[in-house]
Amino acid sequence: MKAQILLTPAGAKHLIGKALSKTLDLTKRLYIAYGSTNIYLLYHLGIEISNYIAGCNFNYILNVNENRPKPIVFENGQLIDIKDFDIKSEDIFIKGANALWYENNIKQAAVLAADKNGGTFGNFYIKAAVRGSKVLIPVGHEKLIPFYYPATQNVDYSMGSKVALLRFFYGDVYTEIEAFRDLFDLKANIIASGGILDTQGAVIFEVEGEKIKEAIEFAKKYNALVLEKL
Repeated sequence: MKAQILLTPAGAKHLIGKALSKTLDLTKRLYIAYGSTNIYLLYHLGIEISNYIAGCNFNYILNVNENRPKPIVFENGQLIDIKDFDIKSEDIFIKGANALWYENNIKQAAVLAADKNGGTFGNFYIKAAVRGSKVLIPVGHEKLIPFYYPATQNVDYSMGSKVALLRFFYGDVYTEIEAFRDLFDLKANIIASGGILDTQGAVIFEVEGEKIKEAIEFAKKYNALVLEKL
């Protein structure tokens, strides 16, 4: 069977978050970095949280959230409190992205950084990559760009915070395509994007497989459930 499914940005984040919540090895130590998609992952892991965003674009400008809580770390399915980011090779680091593109049919991603030291990328991602930890980069096709442009903070003016665009060189990019596969055993392709009013930023997928009805019901349930709160 084939079907066409529309996902709003919130619906796509729910899909990615739900799929990851079902596929992650919760016996491992999980470092879940700040980011809007990770809010949805936490929701499907049973944690509702506000302000769990570092950089965020709203009110028509580039913003930095200064009131965010401490980073969330799981171990054996339980929240733990750590003082230092002492990540190990067997641990899992989950970091969202602000840009997604394809090179030779391989998904690539990058993240914006307003911090002059590189923010989560410079302070945490680099250490996870150096130590060989498993890195997952959840990002929806709402953030698709044509190609990578190495932007820096060296600009004369910005609508809000000046930012750099830092390319991930290590880790696995995880999108709605992988989420449809893991959650519903569906093959998915993107056929269009965009919308108006409450459907701005939507992406339309053609999916193929047996669990189409379940996927449609999921989209209907979560497309309007926006979790980002500041």
